[in-house]
Amino acid sequence: MKKTGIFAALLAMLGLQLQSCEYGCPYTTFKTNGTVQDENGNDIKGAKVSVKIDIITDKFDPAERHPDTIKCNRQTVFTDRKGYYETTHKDIDDVDFKTLNYEVITDKDGYKPETIRKEVTKSEIRFKEGDTWETIASHKINIVLKKNK
Repeated sequence: MKKTGIFAALLAMLGLQLQSCEYGCPYTTFKTNGTVQDENGNDIKGAKVSVKIDIITDKFDPAERHPDTIKCNRQTVFTDRKGYYETTHKDIDDVDFKTLNYEVITDKDGYKPETIRKEVTKSEIRFKEGDTWETIASHKINIVLKKNK
């Protein structure tokens, strides 16, 4: 056994890893925001907005014959009095991605439900630095609901 193997085994017995992110690893927070309005441009308060993001990476999975996909949990929020919403998908390992596939489902009594499916390229995302290891990736999706007739 090589010295590095013995060292790694000893560290493992002590509960340590050679490559650990215990004290910080780069990660990305994905934020989606926008407004929900009716066809006349009036803000809709209390609309339920549910956002799901699939992150399509630059890595290729040969077994599946398509790029790797990271599926984020669906986030559901309600719009404020100005029709504004924001969802946050946190602590996604920092990964180089090609596109984000959004599914945004919006529902409000008195209006027809709306589903938006949208593929967004990296160039359409706004990036900014957050905490020490955090990058914030934001995208705006505005929604227009039609009244039930």
